[in-house]
Amino acid sequence: MTLTFAAAAFCNWQLASPALRQLVSEHELKVTELAGAAVLEELEHAGGNLVLLYAPLYMALEQAAARGTEPSQAVALWQHNAALLAHFCKKMRGKALLFNLADILAAPQLFHTLCAQHWPALELPEQATPAIKHTTSALQRLMAENMLASNAELQSLEQQLQALAQPLGSFSSSLAMADLDKLLADFQAGKQAHINWQNTEQQLSQQQQRIASLSHEKDAAQSALAEQKQENELLLEQLHQVQETLETNLQHSTTLEQQHKAAEQKIAQLTKERDQARNSAKKMTSELQQENCLLLEQLFTVQEELEKHLSPPPSVPLSVVAPKEPVSNKPAVKPSSLKGKMKKRAEKKQLQRRAAELAASSLFNGDWYLKQYPDVAADKLFASNPALHYLKCGGFEGRNPSPGFNSQDYLDANPDVAAAGFNPLYHYLRFGQAEKRPLY
Repeated sequence: MTLTFAAAAFCNWQLASPALRQLVSEHELKVTELAGAAVLEELEHAGGNLVLLYAPLYMALEQAAARGTEPSQAVALWQHNAALLAHFCKKMRGKALLFNLADILAAPQLFHTLCAQHWPALELPEQATPAIKHTTSALQRLMAENMLASNAELQSLEQQLQALAQPLGSFSSSLAMADLDKLLADFQAGKQAHINWQNTEQQLSQQQQRIASLSHEKDAAQSALAEQKQENELLLEQLHQVQETLETNLQHSTTLEQQHKAAEQKIAQLTKERDQARNSAKKMTSELQQENCLLLEQLFTVQEELEKHLSPPPSVPLSVVAPKEPVSNKPAVKPSSLKGKMKKRAEKKQLQRRAAELAASSLFNGDWYLKQYPDVAADKLFASNPALHYLKCGGFEGRNPSPGFNSQDYLDANPDVAAAGFNPLYHYLRFGQAEKRPLY
């Protein structure tokens, strides 16, 4: 025998599926949703053995909440659907059985018995079916009772459904004292949760104010950073101007650079001659090399003696002492590579000796000189011998050997020294001090 099952609006028939499946095969269980009048008309025309299920108002509210439907909308739909169901049951009296879903859950065995009495050909399960446990929240029960008490039409409609439904026993759906106590406890918990929410909202507001304050401070910091950036840009521009000034000042040393280039050219020429002499010297014997060394030593000795004899006495004016190249109409004889090499070594040794004299003087402070002029300290050649730098370059560039001697003032006060090309401190030590020239 085949039964047709249909469920009204918001009737969660899946709760009673264990009891329904015992009346039919598991694969034959199919429940039609009574969505409107059209479905009821189809069931009426189809005929057959019809079992109708409806949910009381409190269970309908529970299902509506599970589906996310608003309570007012759910009540209106349940009321409309219940009215259609009541009219349909009156019309189909004796052909269809109406059951309360809550009654089926409470007494599934009695449900099976009533169906078997109405349809004798229905096969019942041999084992007894236990009650299906389901509890609706006290809040939804209270809402349903309040709606029924305040709406006479709604209350009358539920009473009609109860009268049309098959009696499965007297099961009270009213709230018990325990439910009320639980509802009160839930209310207190909700109230405390609301207080906690208000506190949390207040803390959130304080946090937002703090965030706004921090945002304001961040804006102020960004503004200060922008001002600092502008100031840095101004400082950078000033630094560029200073750098341009330094570059302009460095251009004044063009003459010295030209002399340096000329010296480099002379050195290149001497290097070329040296290479030629070196190629020729490969053919010489070791005895000739020893003889050349002796000649060099004798030459250095003679040159030192000549410097001693040529040094002017203290009373002799500078104009007399300053060496000048003799004018001769005779063509210059190109010195041999050996003579050029000896002259170069003599000049180098003489320059080193003069630098040693400057370094030994109390008017020259090597540590002070390197600290005062970082570019000299950065030069590997002059960092180990700052006196050599002052002798070759520094004195002519206006650099001071120590705080106790001013090179530029000495040259300005003694134009003859500047014209003769003497280093200011070296001239003072060798001649100026004996000539009673003022110390600057």
